[in-house]
Amino acid sequence: MAPTDVNRWQRLAPMALLFLIINGGIKFVRENLFLFAGAGAGFAFVEQLGLREFVLGGAGLLLIAVLVALIHYRRFRFRIEGDAMRVRSGLIEKKDKRVRFARVQNVALSQPIYFRPFGLVRFSLETPGAESTEVELPGISRELALALRDRIALAGSEAVEVSDAAESAPPADSEPAPTSAAASGVAVHAPGVLRVFGHGLVSNQVWLIAGVAAWLFGSLEERVEGWIESTGISVIWQQLLDAGVAGVLALLVMLVVGLFTLSGLLSLIRFHGFQLHEHADRFVAGSGLLDRREKTLRRCKLTGISLHQTAAGRLLGLAYIVGRQATSSQNEIDPRGRNFLIPGLGKTDIGLTDRLMPGLSLPQTFRPISSRFRAVWWSRTSAVALAVTGVAWWHQPSMRLYLAGGLIVLLVVLWLIHRRWRCWGWRCDGGVCWIRQGLFGLRHDGFELAMVQQAAVVSTPYQRRHGLASIKLVLPHGHLELPFVDAQAAADLVNRAIHAAETASIHRV
Repeated sequence: MAPTDVNRWQRLAPMALLFLIINGGIKFVRENLFLFAGAGAGFAFVEQLGLREFVLGGAGLLLIAVLVALIHYRRFRFRIEGDAMRVRSGLIEKKDKRVRFARVQNVALSQPIYFRPFGLVRFSLETPGAESTEVELPGISRELALALRDRIALAGSEAVEVSDAAESAPPADSEPAPTSAAASGVAVHAPGVLRVFGHGLVSNQVWLIAGVAAWLFGSLEERVEGWIESTGISVIWQQLLDAGVAGVLALLVMLVVGLFTLSGLLSLIRFHGFQLHEHADRFVAGSGLLDRREKTLRRCKLTGISLHQTAAGRLLGLAYIVGRQATSSQNEIDPRGRNFLIPGLGKTDIGLTDRLMPGLSLPQTFRPISSRFRAVWWSRTSAVALAVTGVAWWHQPSMRLYLAGGLIVLLVVLWLIHRRWRCWGWRCDGGVCWIRQGLFGLRHDGFELAMVQQAAVVSTPYQRRHGLASIKLVLPHGHLELPFVDAQAAADLVNRAIHAAETASIHRV
């Protein structure tokens, strides 16, 4: 088969119309979910319609969606022009976008289950600081997508070689490294089914599922109760409640086990068959059961690494890594899967941080912050608790018996402050810095000092009296803070960060 000419104008595949219609419907439902589910008003409105009106309304919406998709398909064009990709699109307003390969930090391929019989994929490019995907080609052949990906990877490799030429010039007769995904890939990480399922158990995804389930139950309470009555579950529910405390505990255990099991199954669907390969200057991660995804990340676009280990992860010995990149969003939750996440890490896989960013190996020991952090928060919390207790004791004599319970709550809060203080730590060696924080789980943020964009030393009057200060750092991927460290150490760290950023030979953002 002749190679695909990516330099001439290309169209989306005809079957991309299906994706445009489905994606438009999903977007419409997502944006109007509160209208239909909130307080059940949407469902009540639908129930007032007859079958004929409902079918006609649905047919009208489907016709509009098909017409919009057809116009979008007809006006969508793309091609490669030199060192950039050019895309023309627009429904009412025509757009002409040109994205240089040097700005691309992620190349993503996605293949939903309804694209597989036709050999189509969804191709997208992400650039630093963009709120959404910069370029998205919703439905092109896999051969064309691979040709585009390899062309972008080749341009990125050439850019890296040019930037490194001053440090180490290659021989005149040397050949460029192969860029084909299959030619030079080295398997780096491939967790099994149990570890992928375990990632769902230890990630914070389970709490998001619990929140969504609680919201849906609150919005559709009457319908859920009717379904429980019709299926006979209400009998089991009543038997558990009649059993007293043991029954309530059993019910809670069943709900928790169900939530964690659902989280594990969703993780299996998302990260099924996860494999991470290294290809010279880039990494390629592929996974997915219903929607197969492949994401290519250029190493030079990494601005830091976050190693997460939740409380459940510490018990099971599992963690996950998030490759940090320049972004304009500060949200930790990633519903669309744009973060470069590596799941299912065991204790022996922690060295993967050094593989992603050479020199960024996790230190064994960390420098603690000052114990005055704990003392300050202990004194503030105790003062508030004593003030509330005094007011309650004086004005509400009947509540004096409950003050013992309040004392227990205060002791728990003080212990949590102690835990928070114990989890804080930092370590800077050479041009690399790590900051550790957490409560029951731990999060380690590692980055090169040359990545720091802004650095500030902040000290309150209390901190100045005790020779302490707090450090605030602004990185391309977000903000980091290190409280209550020695003032001289804080000044030295900030000066080193500013010097490293100003003398860096290349700014990779």
